[in-house]
Amino acid sequence: MVKKSPFDHSSKTIRPKWWRVLWRVLFGRTIPQKLFRAYIIVIVLGSILLYLPISLQHGYLMKLDDDHNIREYTYWDALFIGVSALTNTGLTPTIISETLTPFGQTVMIVLMEFGGLGLMTVIYLIWNLFRFKNKRSNLNQIIMLQSERGNEKIAGTFSSLKISVLFILICQIFFMFMYSFWLCWMPVYQQMPVTYDGRQVSTISSLLTDDTSHLIRSYHNYSYSLWQGLFFTVSAINNAGFDNFNGGISIAAFRNDWNVVFQLMVLIEIIIGGIGFPLIYDLIEKIKYKHKGQVYKLTLFSKVALISYFVVAILIAASTFAFEFGYTGFQNAEVVPDSSEIGANVAPIFVPIYDIAHYKEYAHEFGKNVMFNKCWAIFFNSMSTRSAGVGTINQSVLSPGSQWLYIVAMFIGGSPASTAGGIRTTTLAVIVLTIFAKIKGRKDVIVFHKKIPDDTIRESFLVTLTAIMLVAVSSIIVFYTITLDPDNGVAEKYTLLQCVYETTSAFGTVGFSMGITSYINHFGQIVLCFVMFVGQLGVSSMLLSWTRKDPKGNRVHYAEENIRIG
Repeated sequence: MVKKSPFDHSSKTIRPKWWRVLWRVLFGRTIPQKLFRAYIIVIVLGSILLYLPISLQHGYLMKLDDDHNIREYTYWDALFIGVSALTNTGLTPTIISETLTPFGQTVMIVLMEFGGLGLMTVIYLIWNLFRFKNKRSNLNQIIMLQSERGNEKIAGTFSSLKISVLFILICQIFFMFMYSFWLCWMPVYQQMPVTYDGRQVSTISSLLTDDTSHLIRSYHNYSYSLWQGLFFTVSAINNAGFDNFNGGISIAAFRNDWNVVFQLMVLIEIIIGGIGFPLIYDLIEKIKYKHKGQVYKLTLFSKVALISYFVVAILIAASTFAFEFGYTGFQNAEVVPDSSEIGANVAPIFVPIYDIAHYKEYAHEFGKNVMFNKCWAIFFNSMSTRSAGVGTINQSVLSPGSQWLYIVAMFIGGSPASTAGGIRTTTLAVIVLTIFAKIKGRKDVIVFHKKIPDDTIRESFLVTLTAIMLVAVSSIIVFYTITLDPDNGVAEKYTLLQCVYETTSAFGTVGFSMGITSYINHFGQIVLCFVMFVGQLGVSSMLLSWTRKDPKGNRVHYAEENIRIG
């Protein structure tokens, strides 16, 4: 008797057993459904762990507002942090180091690794490490890996994932020790909130660099430095945007002078995590073949992903320089006392980075090398805004042009099959190439002497349009959750632009915020969770997760008639 392949559906379908029915209900039938529901299960488990007393230091949540208010830590906060960690976003309603214990931070590390490396990828690699030699991977498993972090070729999916994950883990270990050495032996000062007449005038932390009264906790404490290095290296390379430093604006304490070296290490990890697993594998293979004296050709995906990633990065950085150095207004600056009123070593913190006229007056904000540090701050934050969410300045002090520009950057995101979210750079590249082909009067879209399939072009426009509608509708919902809530007391403080910024940050899994996350009610948090989820899995995978197992094709063909458009 010939044993039929499990993929042969010619015979009659046998009614599955009850446990198989339950398995299909829980995990679905199609690959996108299994991915979607597996992520949901991990999020629920992670949020439960983050809500346990063992994960909490005080049992309350610290709000980042002018009065330093606190409120009870709820399960919704744990769920929001869990989703943000698994989707590598970085949005949080609280200060991680002040709220979560080492156990809770460990849960976040695991969630960030699952989200960055890929949940199915991690599970499969662990299973493959301990499996028996006579058990082979089936096609269904390989296709699932390919849809999450694999390349366009099924045959090379496993090898590319294995090499890419190994490379990323080695980078994490290397940078963990580099961060720990820096945190332990470099005298870095945590910039504390500025107060005036008993009132805190900074919403998060000071931008001053000459406040040397608060050394970071890790200084001359290597065990704690190593722990912070582990947490931050996982966050940085997975573009998660979280940190467990003592409050403040992300890595604002490392903003100037020699700390630029620290930022450079962070930037390297951001790029490694944002370019995508297939591109990492192709570049490693090209180096290996070149060492052997052989030629290795990059795939079309790798070429387009590499070029589009750095072209978008350069354009965003150059445009940010133009906006910041071409704008000298104080529209975004909060009126606070000047330095003469609150002390010689304390200055207003809402001084825009773009205010050239006040460079000398507030030079101590940017260290000894004022111009270099300001230029580097613009460059670093413009690179980080693509997907990482690791910042050195308050996003509220940016010019309006830069804020809108960052919204576009976060919407685009990084490369596919990476730790980044958004519509992805290759989607934008296909759209731009299609527009240029239309301008030149060409029917086909050709790049590197290869034709891009019509289905890919159609899906690129579909993904972009769907993402625009998602961000627009979600931004309006988030805006109304703030303005219609009489209890938050900030209805008149935040605008629709700031809500769009927050929502786009969630979709791009970036984590940059203008400080409204802690004011959003539970319904608004659920909306942002859904947006983060879509940004992590991708618009296409999210849409396919709601389809049936075998969608019917067009069995009936109708007469064709054109419709005038545009």
